[in-house]
Amino acid sequence: MRRIACLLISACLLSGCATSKITAFRDPAFATKQFTALVVFAQGMALDASVEVERLICEKVAPTPCVSGKSVLPPTRQYTADEVEKYLQASGADAVLIIALVADQSDTRYFGTITTSSTSASATASGSMNFYGNTAYWNGAAYGSASGQSVSTPLYGYSRVAFGQLGLFDRLTGNVAWRGEIRVQGNGLLNVTDSAFISSATSKIAHELKAAGLVN
Repeated sequence: MRRIACLLISACLLSGCATSKITAFRDPAFATKQFTALVVFAQGMALDASVEVERLICEKVAPTPCVSGKSVLPPTRQYTADEVEKYLQASGADAVLIIALVADQSDTRYFGTITTSSTSASATASGSMNFYGNTAYWNGAAYGSASGQSVSTPLYGYSRVAFGQLGLFDRLTGNVAWRGEIRVQGNGLLNVTDSAFISSATSKIAHELKAAGLVN
């Protein structure tokens, strides 16, 4: 358990539509182990993102009891290894899940510009027509005007890829029960947002934990 405390304090364990892929391995010592409650820590990302990751993981691993790491160890001060052990034990969880963002890369490419044009025209005429025998004469004037407008729209392509590391630890021993890497990628403006990436990643992580029988 002290091992987990030291890893959390140093943050060295895990340095560092949208689709997600996970490659993971389960330790043979935990081949049949199913944990009954989790504490989730998200690291290496903005505070608002980490709060959302922890919240969604807990929501998606239900009915397995789960608490956010920030509710167990609020990020308002430094903790000693003994304090981390104490608060983790008090949480009632028998497993600690750590999710760490390692890399996050975005790319915007310019593909050209589309120009659309519109034109409008009007004409008016006034005058009189006179007849002299078999001949008609027009006496008057005609006026006309035309106007046009063009709109240029630049076209951009958006892509993003993020990499993370995952670790599920037995709280009592501090041993790794399950370790993995996750890759999240997306293309298109709506699929490269933080919310899209977080939703995809947390759904995939929760699915993998359940599929492996590590949680209920």
